[in-house]
Amino acid sequence: MEDNLCTRREWIQTVAAGAVTLGLVGTAQAAKPISVRVVNKAGYDKIINANKGSVIVVDCWATWCVPCRKAFPETVKMAKAYADKGVVVVSLCFDDPVKGQVPDKVKEFLVKQDAQFENLVSSLDISEEGAEAFGITNGALPHFKIYGKDGKLFKVFESGEDKEFTHEEIEAAVKAALKAK
Repeated sequence: MEDNLCTRREWIQTVAAGAVTLGLVGTAQAAKPISVRVVNKAGYDKIINANKGSVIVVDCWATWCVPCRKAFPETVKMAKAYADKGVVVVSLCFDDPVKGQVPDKVKEFLVKQDAQFENLVSSLDISEEGAEAFGITNGALPHFKIYGKDGKLFKVFESGEDKEFTHEEIEAAVKAALKAK
């Protein structure tokens, strides 16, 4: 009887080892922490300048903006799809900082979305001052900016009453910016 138990135990260990090898049983991986910080316009410009040589996609959004929250997963997909193709994704949130700090609801949203790219919160709200500083017409979100490899603004996608855009259009602009000299 002892041999039988030992054989079963060995069999279970062998099957378990094989399942892990085949990827049938995953090992728990710790999720990467999401980085997010509050910046002013100068801090934002510094990040854009630091990424010259890459195409930069900036997703301007807020947690209170329903279309922004619905579109954000597409930004995450784009970041993953183009990470090794010379594209840098930056999210710029316009939720008001709380005592100069990133609001918890922003952190929670970014973690839930697995936003593994540069995440920023504007120190200016999307009022007239913030909208003007970041070049967001009428403060309408969502708003996307595509910067070319030279660090200059390549294309802007604005929201508004009669202005709509899709992630397919954003992706087409990213491809065009990648091809541009």
